[in-house]
Amino acid sequence: MIRILPHRAHRGAHLVQSAALLLCAALLLGLAAHAHAEDKDFTATVTGRTVGEADMDDGGSVAVTEAGASLRYRWFGIDYLNRRYDWSDTASLPFGNGSDPWEQLHMLRLRADMSEQLGFGGLGWFAGAGLTAGWEEEMDDAWGISGSAGLTWAVGGVRLRGGVAASLHPVGTRLLPVAAADWGNQHDLGFSATVGIPETMLRYRSSDMFSFRAGGRMEGDTYRLADDSPVEREGYMKTSSLTLGGYIDITPLDDLTLTVGAEYLTRREMRVYNSDGDERDTYDLDDAPALFLRLRYGF
Repeated sequence: MIRILPHRAHRGAHLVQSAALLLCAALLLGLAAHAHAEDKDFTATVTGRTVGEADMDDGGSVAVTEAGASLRYRWFGIDYLNRRYDWSDTASLPFGNGSDPWEQLHMLRLRADMSEQLGFGGLGWFAGAGLTAGWEEEMDDAWGISGSAGLTWAVGGVRLRGGVAASLHPVGTRLLPVAAADWGNQHDLGFSATVGIPETMLRYRSSDMFSFRAGGRMEGDTYRLADDSPVEREGYMKTSSLTLGGYIDITPLDDLTLTVGAEYLTRREMRVYNSDGDERDTYDLDDAPALFLRLRYGF
């Protein structure tokens, strides 16, 4: 793990400045790109999810309710997600000193993603940059930046993607591979698939109105805890899980799609860090079922 900017007073400002430069570079690059991944120039999405109650490894339990919204115009998007936690048997929890560790957490993302064909041999490129803030009450020192870049290759009806993704946050810097293969077009009738990291999804479209999907994805977010947090004052909490799910996409109108799904969250974990970004403790959370709902409008 690479630690960054040990002087907390200057760390948040440095991250935001770096993020602004990275995001501006992505936006300028996007102005020169005529192609983008979205089929619609503009999309608006609202989501909801309820995650069933699950036990912590050392006692206590929690259920989670999520609500989110996102707006995307061509290659630029903004997303917001609110997570509300319903704790039980707080006296047995391994953290929180007998009270609710936190009531709700917020996540805000700004991101630009572009892709373009190079015009020969089926080769193309993709690039993205993002600015993220996850927080409980205060947003200072909650910011992180991310970027990704790589090449694509279309051959025999399959589109291969390979590259690298990086994220920079007060709890550390991470480098991850990007590798995926897309087969078929999810808007065409019949089967299509995406196989890779961090998501794999198999799809079958039976008609213009109905499409069925099943797969899994790795999820993870980092939040800056409150100044007076009973878990870790001015610290951080990172969540991670593997989500498996089955979904039905219903498209009654060309511009409107409703998605309903049943999910199963496994390999769930919470990691707590102090204000300097040093890991303090790791806690396991039992598997849990979830119900998912999404409404998307695009034109």
